[in-house]
Amino acid sequence: MFLFVGFSAFAQADNEQIKADFQKYSSALKSRQYTQATAFMPDNLFDVYSKDKLVQEMKQTFESEDTEVRINAVDIVRLDQKIIVENSGIYVPFIFVQKFDLKYINLFDATDDDQSRNSTTKFIVDMLNESMPESTITFDKKEEVFKVDSSKNAVAIKLNNQSNWKFLVIEPLLKNLMDRLLPSTVLQKIKL
Repeated sequence: MFLFVGFSAFAQADNEQIKADFQKYSSALKSRQYTQATAFMPDNLFDVYSKDKLVQEMKQTFESEDTEVRINAVDIVRLDQKIIVENSGIYVPFIFVQKFDLKYINLFDATDDDQSRNSTTKFIVDMLNESMPESTITFDKKEEVFKVDSSKNAVAIKLNNQSNWKFLVIEPLLKNLMDRLLPSTVLQKIKL
């Protein structure tokens, strides 16, 4: 009985720390502190992908002259069982939801009629759905913004020598990269 209570309390403490560290990570993204956000990513990511390039890509995504992105929420909705990899660390697959608004600057011309506007917004919704199949995308006509509600898979990682959790968002299109960053036992659980 005491052993079960001890494991349960330990697991709960880990889950709370994962949520707290993930909120710090998402806060850095919301406030556009991209270099600070990379501190919450696994170090081995930067062995195969340039940190400077990633920071530049984040900046281009969130600070484009053609679009405005406003992150409304980033919340963990499910934490899975932790996976302990001997001589490596602890891995916890999880699912998070991100909600954001995407506004295209100068989306419509003053001469556009309703049919043209509807056609344009339908095309963009279809394009966004294709690029983010795990998302629900709607268009708010009043605000002229695309509302995106996206569910993503990720892994919380705590290597043996680190005190904070690091996060790797699972991108199926980057399967080769994921294969290089995560142990095979973890990859089997997340089913890329």
